[in-house]
Amino acid sequence: MRGLSSLMILEQLMYTIEPEHPPGPCEYFDMIGGTNTGGLIAFMLGRLEMTMDECIDAYLSLSDQIFQKNAHRVTTQGKIQGRFDSNKLEEAIKEVVRTRKLQEYTLLKSAGLSLGTAT
Repeated sequence: MRGLSSLMILEQLMYTIEPEHPPGPCEYFDMIGGTNTGGLIAFMLGRLEMTMDECIDAYLSLSDQIFQKNAHRVTTQGKIQGRFDSNKLEEAIKEVVRTRKLQEYTLLKSAGLSLGTAT
């Protein structure tokens, strides 16, 4: 699982920065982003401000629920389906958000947050 290995590398990096009290990624980095699994991890670490341990636990739970390949990628009508069930992904993410005591439709960024501009 690429996502898990990325989390483990990041966890070690945080320990290297401060061995006694490693910072959370959201406390150290100005921006956290990713695509696919990395986007899910970025959401948990950045917007939900999870610790590394919380994120790893949530990722393992999510991966059991959502990363089960569809048995048949082509429907009887000849349409190609995604590798994973997007409905399972949506429900799993909503559950993670609820465990953080947030509304399931919480904004992806804080109100008033300015992303700034690159110069």
